[in-house]
Amino acid sequence: MLKSDGTKWVDADGKQVLLKGTNLGNWLVQEFWMMGQGGNGVTDQCTLEAKLTERFGYEEKERLIKLFRDSWMSGRDWDQLKAFGFNVVRLPILWSVIEDEKKPKTLRADAWKYIDWSIAEAKKRGIYVILDLHGAAGGQTPNDHTGCAGQNKYWTDADAQERTRWLWQQIATRYKDEPVVAAYDPLNEPWGSTPDAMATRVEELYKVIRAIDPKHIVLLPSHYGSIDAYGNPTDKGFTNVAFELHPYPGLFGDRPGDTPYMVHRDWLLCGQTGAAGVCAYNKQLSDLKIPLLMGEFQPWQGAGVELGGQIGRATYDTFASYGWASTSWSYKVVSPAGGTGNGTWGMVTNAVNANFDTGVGLVAKASTWDCAGWDASFANACAKNVTTIKVGGSGPKTYYFIIKSGALDGSDPDVSFDKISIIDTATSAEVIKNGDFGSNTDWTTLAIDGTLSLNFNDKTAGKSPAGSDGTVLRIARPAGITGAINGGVYQAITLQGGKTYTLSGVFKDNGSTNTWAEMYLLDKPPLPGKDVIDMNGKVDFTTATVAEIETLFKSYATQPYEAHPGLVKWLISPTAPEVFNLPARPAGLKLTEGVGGNVLAWNAVPEAKVIGYNVYRSTTMGGNYVKLADKVVAATFTDTTAAVDATYFYVVTAVAAANESFYSDVASTTIKSVAVPATLQAEAFTAMSGIQTETCSDTGGGLNLGHFDADDYVEYKISIATAGNFTIDYRVASANGSAGFEVWVDGVKAVGAMAVPNTGGWQTWVTQTSVPVALTTGEHTLRLKSVGKEWNLNWLKVSAQ
Repeated sequence: MLKSDGTKWVDADGKQVLLKGTNLGNWLVQEFWMMGQGGNGVTDQCTLEAKLTERFGYEEKERLIKLFRDSWMSGRDWDQLKAFGFNVVRLPILWSVIEDEKKPKTLRADAWKYIDWSIAEAKKRGIYVILDLHGAAGGQTPNDHTGCAGQNKYWTDADAQERTRWLWQQIATRYKDEPVVAAYDPLNEPWGSTPDAMATRVEELYKVIRAIDPKHIVLLPSHYGSIDAYGNPTDKGFTNVAFELHPYPGLFGDRPGDTPYMVHRDWLLCGQTGAAGVCAYNKQLSDLKIPLLMGEFQPWQGAGVELGGQIGRATYDTFASYGWASTSWSYKVVSPAGGTGNGTWGMVTNAVNANFDTGVGLVAKASTWDCAGWDASFANACAKNVTTIKVGGSGPKTYYFIIKSGALDGSDPDVSFDKISIIDTATSAEVIKNGDFGSNTDWTTLAIDGTLSLNFNDKTAGKSPAGSDGTVLRIARPAGITGAINGGVYQAITLQGGKTYTLSGVFKDNGSTNTWAEMYLLDKPPLPGKDVIDMNGKVDFTTATVAEIETLFKSYATQPYEAHPGLVKWLISPTAPEVFNLPARPAGLKLTEGVGGNVLAWNAVPEAKVIGYNVYRSTTMGGNYVKLADKVVAATFTDTTAAVDATYFYVVTAVAAANESFYSDVASTTIKSVAVPATLQAEAFTAMSGIQTETCSDTGGGLNLGHFDADDYVEYKISIATAGNFTIDYRVASANGSAGFEVWVDGVKAVGAMAVPNTGGWQTWVTQTSVPVALTTGEHTLRLKSVGKEWNLNWLKVSAQ
């Protein structure tokens, strides 16, 4: 039986056990994106079971769900888990796996079938199991991974809370003496309410479990990465507990413009300051003397096979160096097309299905979840890329080429498209009309959900994809429009049966959040208000026969697998990769402004592995740095592209064969003050301490500042033409509320602490106004000094009274 000892997970003899494993997602709680299905209204476990019951009856629904569960996991999966070198799995469970959905607080006849089987298979291979209530009755979040999207009723439904307490009584009674069970996870991601409400419910479940089982570790989940709501559990009399975090650095908009390598480097090596990333959590846990489970994380997705494998290994190794248990998300993800590609979310996927390279359906796709900041050809689209279209049969056939983009509620799309082309390979004849845009001629607008801004003649600097040759189609969210948005454009085309065509085009993400960009080739016209989805290789559960559904579900047990080659190689390699064994960052960066350009010079890094230096530039200190020069040999560089009188910020890195150092200190040209009245974008600061930029979904998009702690600050240089009193508006957001910040002018406090309320989310924005501030003529330094934590800033507006 495992137990906690300070910050360690230890066995019965007190010997430290380093737990390393993954999650068995989509098995006992379905998530349709993980099984390559969904559409036409069937998008989660609830809608699937409801549709099967409606069409075939309750008993047949039960039989089909059992068939799926009997097929998704088998002995070969447990052998593969062992082959990855794992000694723990986290088992996500839906409440209705155990409780009879028709008879509340009654066990199903087969309540323990899959959990008992998992424990038995794990035991054969020396693997521990963490029992995770992934979906509680009523749903503890509105997300589909609770089994039913759009619920979140657990927090206000006393019956759901009582049934969840009852459920944990049954689990604890069943497994209280089972040593293969490493821990109980009372509620997965209970983020549908406040941190305090989460702590109250979890503490309640802890007591329910402890009344029956004093021996197993009980996990205390975080609230969006914060464990503060629990205080010090030891002071409350809690014993044998561990905290749980679900960090997904880089995947949900918090590091715009950075590559997967840079994101995970900063996260695992604690960033420029050495105090961020994992170091911040290590300090907090060390002070509390409580161990940790990194219950979900995803370091290899979208990073490429070799690099993804190296980053995956480095992540597991780093967590182990702190004694943390770790279970990635997730073991298996399958799709109609199959294949690892640039790195799927699964360690294992199904082998490539050649039948899905011919093109009717989704032909090109990228999204901010797959590869935020992409700038690619369709052939290199990170989520789907089909370049050859083979048309069956004979004679002319009408198809519809569709460009579709959109974003979730509270998020912004900003995607550009150009050079759309479908060419007959035999005659070189072009099929697409007006693929270079400049106008909306030949394109029909498709409105699916909400309203999109479609600019067919966009020429905005920096918004054109690489390879573009003029005007582009740019899709974005119109000002003032809220809610989920989805749509695009399409045109009818004629293709000849028996012929082969080549598809090409370029598209670019201009700093979007929670956004997709998809191209389809369909044989039926899209309909307004009805989403365009790729049903190629999918089963339509609204119309499919029982036999077709059976065939799909049975296929999960026998389909050929493709294990992620990079993970196969690196997870069990006796030698750790060099991926994050970085050279020292260059020191002594100096800048000299001149007529012929800005001259940079720095101290050479005296390490044999350094093969050169990369030079980066930004127009704001807090903005995204763009690479100017690659692998410069000498410790000097002249930027001849700099505009006269513009403000630039430069950093330099040292480059080795396998990696790249952190940024050097910043060197800037003469920083120009901003004449106010004016609106200052948060990321356009001139100095800061402790904060980070992240992608912003507020109107206008761009970046916001976040990760504030007490005594962090951000500064702006402003100039006043006429002395007077000025008001300052602040665009702020916070999921938890904060003591906020003070306003200082030229080193003197001008405004006392301004609290930031709980606005309802990290990207739910409100505008606050401070008391007037007297400013004299001339230049001033305006500083916002944080006195609390957990608040975000998008902009501040200085106005004369």
